[in-house]
Amino acid sequence: MDVSEPILEEAVKIYKVLSNVNRIKILYFLENNEADVSSIVAHVALPQPMVSHQLAILFQYQLVTRSKRGKHVFYCLDDPHILEMVNAMLGHVSHEIKHEPHPGRQWAD
Repeated sequence: MDVSEPILEEAVKIYKVLSNVNRIKILYFLENNEADVSSIVAHVALPQPMVSHQLAILFQYQLVTRSKRGKHVFYCLDDPHILEMVNAMLGHVSHEIKHEPHPGRQWAD
């Protein structure tokens, strides 16, 4: 795959966004839920200002969308593929912790 420098740089920015455990918790919560900030706060057990800040970053990188209804802003996952990537990394980490070979890995004799 031939990838341009601007695409690589943007991918690195998104990896940096995903390097925060609280953002990943929020993304997993929004996987099957559309929620306002107070619902997200209750689920992830973080202070409201912190959740709002994390949501702003996730929105900036188009990982969540938001819509205003009355006085409430509701958030939802914008691209479910992002969690497939996170799941793949968690699978990798799980194998590393257990010191097991990864599925499909061929060992040379």
